Amino acid sequence: MSGHYLDPLFEPSSVALIGASERLDKVGGRLLDNLLAAGFQGRLFAVNPKYASVRGIPCVASVSQLAQPVDLAVVATPAATVPGVIEECGRAGIRAAVVITAGFRETGDAGAALERELLECARRHGVRVLGPNCVGLMRPPIGLNATFARGQALPGGLALLSQSGAVCTAMLDWATPMGVGFSSVVSLGGSSDLDFGEVIDYLASDAQTRQILLYVEGVRDGRRLVSSLRAAARVKPVIVMKVGRHPAGSRAAVSHTGAIVGRDDVFDAVVARTGIVRVKTAGELVAAALALASGVRPGGERLAIVTNGGGPGVMAADRAVDLRVPLAQLSARTRERLAEVLPANWSHGNPVDLIGDATAERYRAAMQACLADEGVDGVIAILTPQAMTDAEGAADAVIAAAEASPKPVIACWMGEASVATGRARLRAAGLTAVRLLRWRSKPSPTSPSSIATSGC
Repeated sequence: MSGHYLDPLFEPSSVALIGASERLDKVGGRLLDNLLAAGFQGRLFAVNPKYASVRGIPCVASVSQLAQPVDLAVVATPAATVPGVIEECGRAGIRAAVVITAGFRETGDAGAALERELLECARRHGVRVLGPNCVGLMRPPIGLNATFARGQALPGGLALLSQSGAVCTAMLDWATPMGVGFSSVVSLGGSSDLDFGEVIDYLASDAQTRQILLYVEGVRDGRRLVSSLRAAARVKPVIVMKVGRHPAGSRAAVSHTGAIVGRDDVFDAVVARTGIVRVKTAGELVAAALALASGVRPGGERLAIVTNGGGPGVMAADRAVDLRVPLAQLSARTRERLAEVLPANWSHGNPVDLIGDATAERYRAAMQACLADEGVDGVIAILTPQAMTDAEGAADAVIAAAEASPKPVIACWMGEASVATGRARLRAAGLTAVRLLRWRSKPSPTSPSSIATSGC
């Protein structure tokens, strides 16, 4: 079978860094540092007429002097030189390029003319271009970090596709300490050539990618985007954050990448038609990443709430109703099991109020009973710090119950100083501490299912 036409971009066996530098205060130096640190599983070449070698890598003056064919070019040279560089890449048989350089359409008419020249060179030789004005591309499973972002990404199943390089770098900085890994991180930048549609199509068929996160400022090819989203959402969860919802944000997006923002109600119609899930804030996007990275998919939408505080239980119930998440009706058998282990003044319903002096064992028994109920599809466990509260022991109890059940469990350890250790244990075990809940369920081949949380 022949490979995908974007394989030279996402699965290169060789990479040439054009504009490589010894200096880490230069983009070319940071790119080279990241390429070396990531442990790229292919051949790495350097191009810069100023050097004979860079960081121990032989360096040639131009692309035409490369000793062997190269799959991917990463370009970090001044904007005025980029069209000529792409021309050289095409003549050398390079079929994919990541253009990091800024100074194109986003700068005005002169930059737009330069971008058109870049694109003409690329199309003349069949070179597909990511960028310009982008942070770059990561493929952690093959050790490819062709970005100037700080640090490395863990390998995993999430693909992040963003028009904002800043969103990419912020997500990466958050994800590594949280243990969240990526199959791909793609900064589209100006997207003069490759746009959302083609990249989403690739990620939908990519075996390394299990979930897709999108940050969208504007849309150039609406028809292709809708088609790609519909196809991707049939096989994988797709979460999108679309900004520029109001005039001020729209103007900022245009000045940022030159993006065509469009009406927000039209994009909402696209969301409804394609079966993707839209989030409105960066917190929700982060929480969606956590939920998707957990690998847990709910089999239904009925939620049970277990808490040691009546007030937080009511708050959670109200928020669930706001988000059209139905509260589970506990079976008679579950209520009997709970009555055997809880004080007489427990709530006798859902939310399950364990009372303020709840012990870790009380949490364990209540979680086990609720998770065993066929009418419960998932549980959120809430803990508030009281004088007798064992936040760490309760966290261990919730973790044990979650590990013994295929159903999703979310934990909300409210407060900070006295619950921080317990919350850390929950996160280390792959559970998420949250304040707000959004749950979409009933997974099917045509509708992705996700739990999205915010206020982590």
